[in-house]
Amino acid sequence: MPRKRSSVSLLAAILLLILSPNAQAREPTRGPELAQQVINRNFPDPDVFTEDDTYYAYATNTGGYHVQLATASDPAGPWQQRPDVLPKLPPWIGPSESGSLNIWAPDVSARDDGTYLLYYTANHAPSGRQCIGAAVADSPLGPFEPTSPEPLICAPGQGDVIDPASFVDDDGKRYLLYKDSRGARARSGPSTIHLRPVAADGLTPAGADVSLLSADRPEENGVVEAPTLVRRPEGYVLFYSGNTFDSGDYFTNYATAPSPTGPFTKAPGTLLSKEALGGSVRNPGGQDVFDDGDRIAFHGDLPAPPGDRGLHVGGLSWNGLNPVLSPDSRT
Repeated sequence: MPRKRSSVSLLAAILLLILSPNAQAREPTRGPELAQQVINRNFPDPDVFTEDDTYYAYATNTGGYHVQLATASDPAGPWQQRPDVLPKLPPWIGPSESGSLNIWAPDVSARDDGTYLLYYTANHAPSGRQCIGAAVADSPLGPFEPTSPEPLICAPGQGDVIDPASFVDDDGKRYLLYKDSRGARARSGPSTIHLRPVAADGLTPAGADVSLLSADRPEENGVVEAPTLVRRPEGYVLFYSGNTFDSGDYFTNYATAPSPTGPFTKAPGTLLSKEALGGSVRNPGGQDVFDDGDRIAFHGDLPAPPGDRGLHVGGLSWNGLNPVLSPDSRT
């Protein structure tokens, strides 16, 4: 640590320049060549995981699957549909008011004991709220078994909690990110992304929850969601989606910080948007970053039926803490 006041001031100034997304303007990113559609059926809210040269992509329920899984030997595909990885549901899950069995936004990560942890969002039948559940398996192919007959995180008095995401730091500390589902449609204030320290099992709380980011910009329309936290040599990058997923103005952006608990500073503009992709993808979001940090996966609207979203993969390059959407010669 610096010993002199002048050294502290100099270090603070240097860190501000490195960590601020405003410090260096991002190159303009325009054109459909920046991303490729790799799954052209309904595959929303993708989560990507890599192990032993196999790519795994998990997605929200559809077509009779509780949690979808597709695998490939290359991000460009072809992607092969696999069996439902969560065939058995815990008793707390039930249909929503519309009658839909909503099991959303899965996240899979490896644990130190050689098992795999699945987070997911589902409808909590007793309260009618969206809550977060967990399940474990001996393989990323599943089948995953629920860890409890009750949700992992549920806050009926505060609103929905959705979009869980795991993050393991370089020091081995594990965190669970999630979003409270307030926003324009809930009419109860802007949504917020939170971080919960957890033990190595990914289940046991290991500290107080921290609020990382709230929807405080007009273009977000009260919604920030789908958190993805990435460690870079210079600090931490939190990718997130803004606005409502079917608004036509859904987008992906990022914020940076010196630690996983923040404070996070949002980058100006957007990283992924209909305009940034030359109009080739509408409502790009629900993103995840591949383990190598050089690619980003996200969903975008399909021509039909309404509400269906396909999987896209784009390349990422880095300018310090600032990701840049780039053509990926490997896709």
